[in-house]
Amino acid sequence: MEMGPQSLPGCGPIFFLAYRSSKTMNPKLTLLLSLFLLSPLPGDSAGNRVTIDPSQRSQTIAGFGVNFNGTYFRDAQKPMIDMLIDDLGATIFRLDPYGLINWEAKNDNDDPNVMDWEYYNDRYSIPTFEASWAAARYLNSRGIRPFLTLSGTAPDWMLDEKLPLLPGRKRPSKPDHLNSAMYEEFAETVVSMLIYARTRARIDFEYFSPLNETDCPPEEGPRIDPDEMPKVLETIARRMKKEGLDDVKLVACDQCRLKNDYFGPILASTELMKQVGVFSLHTYGQDSISPHVERVRNSKFPFVPIWLTEYGDLNDLDKSQENEWKNFSLAATGRALRALNDGASAALFWDTYDNYHEHYPRLTFYGLVKNTDHLYAPKKRYYAAKQLYRFVRPGSQRIAASSNVEGLLVSAFRNGADNTLTVVGLKQGGPAEIELAVAGGSAEVASWELYVTTRDLDCRKIDMLAVGDGVAKIRLPEEAIFTLVGTPKR
Repeated sequence: MEMGPQSLPGCGPIFFLAYRSSKTMNPKLTLLLSLFLLSPLPGDSAGNRVTIDPSQRSQTIAGFGVNFNGTYFRDAQKPMIDMLIDDLGATIFRLDPYGLINWEAKNDNDDPNVMDWEYYNDRYSIPTFEASWAAARYLNSRGIRPFLTLSGTAPDWMLDEKLPLLPGRKRPSKPDHLNSAMYEEFAETVVSMLIYARTRARIDFEYFSPLNETDCPPEEGPRIDPDEMPKVLETIARRMKKEGLDDVKLVACDQCRLKNDYFGPILASTELMKQVGVFSLHTYGQDSISPHVERVRNSKFPFVPIWLTEYGDLNDLDKSQENEWKNFSLAATGRALRALNDGASAALFWDTYDNYHEHYPRLTFYGLVKNTDHLYAPKKRYYAAKQLYRFVRPGSQRIAASSNVEGLLVSAFRNGADNTLTVVGLKQGGPAEIELAVAGGSAEVASWELYVTTRDLDCRKIDMLAVGDGVAKIRLPEEAIFTLVGTPKR
């Protein structure tokens, strides 16, 4: 007889028996041995299992949200914003009021210490800004304090050329680097916008991101290298304090290339860190944010949160259903869940709705919401995001979650308000049936509500799962984004 390990789909290792001769073994012994070897091994019933542990807690969730181009705001967008808040569950709106940073095309007065308010009042009351102020006020009316952000390049007169070029970048057709001699002028420009937003436009806001993707110049922002960033932000922070805006927290610094280290130099500036409220990153690929999270946790400022202020997918010109599902729904959700598991406290989808972006410049189709001549309708990616945004509320705390299931990515949370547990998962292949267990036994959850988004379903509740011996059994389609909401035992 030969014995050797084998496996079957969905099973743990078993053994096969091959007889060289039927005369060499007792038939009864053969039968008993076969039954023993082919029976499930200890723990095999948990071969495809997700285990969550509420006792192991990590970061507190600030919320989830969207990037919002305010320059096209009109009354027709109010129902869309209501839907994003009331149905999707968005609580953070990263609002860009202009789309570029070049509105001061000519220096106001050649003196960065004195703001020419005749000039600035005129600039900030043009229709583009007025639309954004109206959008921000509407968000305020809905209980949302938008965080203001700026993107695109700075005025030509603030720029110079810097060598060597950034890796992989061609020589720009014109200067794209923020001239260090212009830091005070740049601070005057962006802080004047904040002053107008608060005092004249009457916007209630808490966070401000003055720069976007300065490692992807010139379209996304002026070139500012990691060693230069603290000086730029320190100049802005000083001017904010001078103008009575030191209650506004800086978001630093919306970088696009995760291999760059902007956080380290900023963390080294103790004075600047008094103004920094959030560190921020963007991802559209597979790189982990873990090195940045560890850099902050191991610093003198370990409790400054990290937000993923842009995620999604980049091939927006492919409007096929396959791209919508595979990349803007599945892949984008995976990026958000991995960032949360790495330690991010918030995630914001790029973009809210399809619109023209000045810093590209072209009509773009990144939105969660389709825009057809200002008629707005959710796309599949909206429902994919809803699986997370709707059920994981601000103040929730991420808890430990482990899985040995092929093709499965999960994050788990405890909502302190009502003590519910929530599991959000991404399934791409693997077994159809999995088990969900709560570490410590069955004391936590009486049942689980199951919501799924698939190619055919849009964040729909499809089952109520009973818990037996602390374990719930779940059947899922081949590909799905799913959410399990646990009902606590009373």
